[in-house]
Formats: sequence, C-alpha cells, structure tokens
Amino acid sequence: MAFDNMAKLSWIYDLYRMGQSAELRDDPRKVQQQIMTHIVKGMEAASGSLSLREGETDTLVVVAGISIPEHVLGSKRKFGEGIIGFVAQSGEPLLLDGVEAGKRHGALDGGERKVAPSSAICWPLKHDKRLLGVLCVNRDAGQPVFTPQDEEYGKVMVNLITIVIENMRLHTEQEARINNLYELNRRLEDTQAQLVQSEKMASIGQLAAGVAHEINNPIGYVNSNLGALDKYLGDVFQLVDAYEQAESHLGDQAVLGNIQALKKRLDLPFLREDTAALMSESKEGISRVKKIVQDLKDFSHADAGDEWQEANVEQGLDSTLNIVWNELKYKCEVKKEYAKLPDIECLPSQLNQVFMNMMVNAGHAIEGKGVLTLRTGTEGEMVWVEVADNGKGIPQEIVQRIFDPFFTTKPVGTGTGLGLSLSLGIINKHHGRIEVDSELGKGTTFRIWLPIKHPPAQDEAKPAASA
Repeated sequence: MAFDNMAKLSWIYDLYRMGQSAELRDDPRKVQQQIMTHIVKGMEAASGSLSLREGETDTLVVVAGISIPEHVLGSKRKFGEGIIGFVAQSGEPLLLDGVEAGKRHGALDGGERKVAPSSAICWPLKHDKRLLGVLCVNRDAGQPVFTPQDEEYGKVMVNLITIVIENMRLHTEQEARINNLYELNRRLEDTQAQLVQSEKMASIGQLAAGVAHEINNPIGYVNSNLGALDKYLGDVFQLVDAYEQAESHLGDQAVLGNIQALKKRLDLPFLREDTAALMSESKEGISRVKKIVQDLKDFSHADAGDEWQEANVEQGLDSTLNIVWNELKYKCEVKKEYAKLPDIECLPSQLNQVFMNMMVNAGHAIEGKGVLTLRTGTEGEMVWVEVADNGKGIPQEIVQRIFDPFFTTKPVGTGTGLGLSLSLGIINKHHGRIEVDSELGKGTTFRIWLPIKHPPAQDEAKPAASA
C-alpha cells in the first residue's frame, strides 16, 4: 500500500467501521460492495472480487466485485477451478505477476476483460481453519505490480474481513434460529388455542348431552300424562254426553233449568272443541321439544366419542340447523336441495361443528333478510355439502386468509377467528377439502368435499382449502 503509517491506520479503521455497520445485517451485499470498493481503492488496484463459500459445500459464490463483468457477480466457482478455486483448495495466499497473472486470471472473469491484469493477489478467508471465502485484487498493465510486502500488508485487512464475514454468518444463523423459535412459538400458540376451543366444544357437547338427558325425563312423563289426560277427558265428555241424554227424563224443572243454565254459562260445545285443540297443540309442542332434544343429542354425540362410524350427513345438517335456528330464523329463509347422500364414514359430532360454524357465519354475513341454501351431492367416491348465503361476500384479497387462526372479519369481541380454522382441521382429518367461492355483494358458498370411506393410514395426505 502506498500509505504512511497514519494513513494506513485510518484506512484500516474505516474498513473496521464498515464491518461494524448495522446495515450489514439488513443489506449485506451492499456493505460487501462498499468494503470491496474501499479495498480496491486502498490497494490502488484496478479491480477486485469477494467470493464466499456456499454453506459447507466446495463451491464459492462471487458476492461483490469492482470493475468485473456483470455476469461474474453471482457466479459460482468450484474448489480447484481458476485462481479463486486454487486459493480455496490450497488455503494459502497467491501472488501473481506479469504474464502468469494475465494467463491464469482468465479463469475468474471468463476471459472477457479487455485488459488482462498485470498483477493479482488472492487471500483465503479462514476462521479456525475453516474456509469462509476468497478475496482478490488486481492491477492492470501500466500499474506497478504487487509485491510480497503488499501481500503481507493485506493480512490485516483479510483478518478484519474474516471477522466481519464470520460475524455476519453467526448473525444470520442466530436470526434463523430466532425466526424458527418465533414460528414454533406461533404454532404452539395456535395449537393451544385450537386445543382450548376443541376442549370447550367437547365440554359443551357433554353438557348438551347431559341437559338433553335431563330434559328427556320430564318430557317423557309430561307426554305420558298428556296422553292419559286426553283419554280421561274423552271419558269425561262421554259421561257428559250420557248426562245430556238423561236431561229429558228429569222431572224436576228447577234442577233441569239449573243444568241448562250452567251448560250455557260454561259454553260446553266450545269446551269440547277447544279442549281437543289444546291437547293436540300440547302434544305437538312436546313432540317439537323431543325433536330439539334429540337433535341436541345427535349434535353433541357425546356417547360416540372420537370413533369413526357411518352416519348420514344430511341428518347432521338438519340436526345442526335445528340447534342454530334461533340465530337464523329472524333473517334467513332456508332452502334445502338434498341429493339423498349415502352414509359416510366420519366423526359425526365434529362434522356437525363444521356445519354449525358455517351456518352461523352465513347468518352473520346476511344483512337484513336473506337466503341460506343447503345443498348436497355426490361425485365418484366423494360426497359434497354446500352452505351458501346471499350476504355481503368476502373481499378476494382476504379469502385466502379466512382459514388462518385468529383471523376474523367480525367486529372486536364478536369472533375468535378460530371457527373456520378448526373447521379446516376437522375436514383435513376426514381427508376432505373445503372450496370457497365468494363475490362482494352477492354472497359466499362453502363447498365441503368428504370421502365416503375413511382412507387407510398409509394413503393419508394433507388436503387444503382452496378459493
């Protein structure tokens, strides 16, 4: 170097400062290029290049260069290939002068330099005997050739650059580990949230089954009592009919007059008619309660556990609709277009949870009055179920995100963002898939595909949602 000692120290300090730049973490290639410019200028060279090892392979990648052909930047060299490869393989610095420099340097730049270097120095960059890369500087014809003293001076520079590159490598690995930890933590949080929600649904299912069982007992004896009361009333009115026939045989006109006045005041014909209507309505009401309780038991399916069994999907849709009807009846007209599906091998209570999530979401998407359509069909060895609404629809830019855990378009406090995520997990468990078709202002259709038979374990593959 053509520096005095102070200039040399200042130059080395500037190089050190570049190596400590915070920008090195965000844009390493930019800083590497700045370092290369500083080196070429300080070494009074015409060109130069910095090549770094690609992982633990025997390949070097040119990451920075000054006055070298564009195609060289980013190119790769194997150990033993050209000057760079030779230095990488030998692990020793190389000083080339004169004809030899020009002849051998062509291996670096593909022989496209208009002026062959008259002199070159290449240093291996090593840390704890591990090769990190190779640094080269070149002087053209007309410039003084490099000397062994230049090579010696360059060792300080090489040591600094080696430290910079090793720090950068360690930082990159640390960032990767931190990112992996963040990702692992996020997945754990998602899994925990899904487990909590799943446990909550299981608890609700058990509670619903218990409540349904408890309700069944009083419903049973009320229904039985209504039946007995209906029979008793029939007997009573039969007796009244007999008394009416005996009225004409009463000789006491005062008693007869009192009976006729009482019949008129009580309006006996109305009592006959209305009592029959009341009994009929009461029996119908009890039947409806029994149906709701049965649907609640079918929905929770607490006695089935997580065992795969054959079940009818359309019955599951009807049971679920009956459970969530209170959420929908004031704003939805429900249309059913069933294809009489065959029974499928499934986890019925979990599928019912999916149907519930989608029906409730459809109800929330309808503003004012709307239509909820439930469709079913078969195709090959698969059945499909559609839950369609004519609500406000989903913007295309977020359709792909609706199955992400905690993502919700509902106002704060009205949605957990786990319903569709859990639904997708359940359908994946069934080796099915969910398709989404939505248009703003026109509505959304979810189509769920399910295999009729649960595939063997060795054939399992993870399905996905699609838009």
